[in-house]
Amino acid sequence: MYGVKLYLVPENLDKTIEKWHQLGFDTLFIGQSCKHDTDFLERLQKEKFFVNLIEPVFLAENNINKKYLAIKKDGTQAVDSWVRFICPSNRKMMSAFYRRIKKDACLPVNSLSLDFIRFFQFWEMMNPQQEHPDLVQTCYCKKCQKAQKKFPSVEEWRCSVVSSVVENSEKIIKNKCSSKLIGLHLVPWTKDTFGNARQEILGQNLKMLKSHVSFFTPMLYHHMLHQKPAYVLQTLELLEKEVDGKVPFIPSIQAKEYYRQDTLTVEEITETARLCLNREDNKKNLVYFQWTDIEENPKLYNSLVQLNCELGEKNEKN
Repeated sequence: MYGVKLYLVPENLDKTIEKWHQLGFDTLFIGQSCKHDTDFLERLQKEKFFVNLIEPVFLAENNINKKYLAIKKDGTQAVDSWVRFICPSNRKMMSAFYRRIKKDACLPVNSLSLDFIRFFQFWEMMNPQQEHPDLVQTCYCKKCQKAQKKFPSVEEWRCSVVSSVVENSEKIIKNKCSSKLIGLHLVPWTKDTFGNARQEILGQNLKMLKSHVSFFTPMLYHHMLHQKPAYVLQTLELLEKEVDGKVPFIPSIQAKEYYRQDTLTVEEITETARLCLNREDNKKNLVYFQWTDIEENPKLYNSLVQLNCELGEKNEKN
């Protein structure tokens, strides 16, 4: 899969599709707002793009009733800027999610990609090399605290919650369309990051999840996390070892700076992409976050077109 994430249907679709072909894209990860445009979905299938519909799981909408929000260990609600999470024990909210994916499984897309399938954390603001990060723990509402007592530890309860939602989603999706693939957006933390916090605090246990998904998409936004491009490959290799190479990883890299004033240069973005695409045995697996950042930067667009040409020439020689 080589492509890009987008969250709005492009105004000039013909011109945009032409650009995607020039970039060598064969895959698109599309946001929820795109699914309502049936002409758009049909056109993507006609153009033979592999389409992944992004499915937010625990992320709450801005106008949600606060009674549905998860509760932090200090008793406050799980909200930090735009990041707000629902309580995983709330039957009304989870039932609504399952109804949504049941409908979405019937859409003309190739895969449903589970996003925000974890416990609350504004990880995008956290340098993975911090010694003492301020990790937020959820959920501590009365229902969740009662459920936790049935497990040896809160950490095991969190992993069970996330794994159960993924397993339930798999059953629903496959029941509606057995050929649909299932992806999972992964926080880019390894076992060594914050004392295995991805598993113990966020509930993303790869060994429990790997049998229910077709691929993982780690969000390896190195610049956002104050890292060098090499961080992407180093982290990707460690994540792959956790599943013994049995599940494909489609790394996602950023195409613009976020949460930092320092500019993420075209050269650095291209270098990061080249590192991913030149991996041994790599089947051109990479997705950029996000399309508007490429579209609004002609220099970046041209650089990635050139990169695609380089890869084509390299493949021809091999």
